Amino acid sequence: MAAPMSAGKSSFINALIGDELLHVANEATTACLTRVEHRKGVKSFRGACYLDSGAVLATQRDASAELLRDWNSDGRIKRIELKGSFNVAPRPASGLVVYDTPGPNNSQNERHGQLMREAVQNIPFKALCYVLNAGQLGTVDDRACLDMLGNGLPEDPAHEIYFVLNKIDLLDPEKGEDIGEHIERVHKYLSDAGFRDPIVIPTIADAALYARKALNRLSMTRPQRSKLHQTLDEFSDRKRALIHVTTAPATVKKRLFKELDELEQRSDAIASDERLAEENEMKQLITYSGLRTVELLIQRQRRLAESK
Repeated sequence: MAAPMSAGKSSFINALIGDELLHVANEATTACLTRVEHRKGVKSFRGACYLDSGAVLATQRDASAELLRDWNSDGRIKRIELKGSFNVAPRPASGLVVYDTPGPNNSQNERHGQLMREAVQNIPFKALCYVLNAGQLGTVDDRACLDMLGNGLPEDPAHEIYFVLNKIDLLDPEKGEDIGEHIERVHKYLSDAGFRDPIVIPTIADAALYARKALNRLSMTRPQRSKLHQTLDEFSDRKRALIHVTTAPATVKKRLFKELDELEQRSDAIASDERLAEENEMKQLITYSGLRTVELLIQRQRRLAESK
C-alpha cells in the first residue's frame, strides 16, 4: 500500500481488516513499514516492533491503534509486524499479507521516502495498491510520489498496480462533479505519469469500514454512525454507477454486479425485518464501495500466481 501522506492508506487497510487496528488521524500517522498478516483463527492481533538492526524492541499480545501510534512515534523503530485474523466475510485465504508504507512527502522526516522506496524495491509483492485522494488529485506531492513509485518499481510484468481513488464521496453531483468524468481525468493523469491502462477503483473506505464494524457489532462513535448512514443515503441510487466506472477486469466487475444483484433481490424478502434489512444495505455498501473490488482483485492475482 503506497500513497502520499494522509491519502487514506491506513484507513483503507483498516477496512480490509474490518476494524480500526492502524492509527488514523489528519496528519502523518505511519512512520514505520507495517506488515499485517491474516492468520485464520487468531482472535487478536499480535504485534512486534523492530530496530534498524533487525532486533526486536518490543512485543504485544493484543495490539491496538493506540499502541501502533506510540510505536510509529518512536524514532528507534523501523518496522512493525502484526499477525491476526481479518474480521471480514468472506475471510481471505490465510497468509495474506498487506504492507502499509509511510507517506514519502512528510517534509519533517526524509526517512519516510526512504522506507517507501526500500519497500517497493525489496518486498516480493504481487499487487500494489496506490491510494489517490479524490479531493486532492494532481498535487505536487502526489505527482512526486507517483514518479518515485514508477522509478522504483522492479521490472516485473507480474506486478499489478491498483489505483484506489479514495474519498470519492467528496465529489458533489449538485456542483456538476460527475464520477465518470472524474475517473476519465484520473486515467489521463496516470497515463501522463507513465502508467498505461491503469486499474482505477472509486472507493469510500471509511464508510465501508464503518459498515463492517456495524456488521461485527463493534462500537462506533456518533460521527462514524452519521457518516455511515449519510453514505447509505447518498449512494442509494448510484450503486451501480460506482461499479460501472471502475476499470477492473470484466470477470471482476461481473462478480461485483452479481453480488449486488443477489443482495438487492434478497432485500424484498427481508424488508419487514428492520435489522436484517439494515445489514443487507451495509453489505451492499461494501460491495459497491470499492473495497470488495480490491479484495476480488487480490484473490484473482493470488490464483494467477499459484497457477504458475
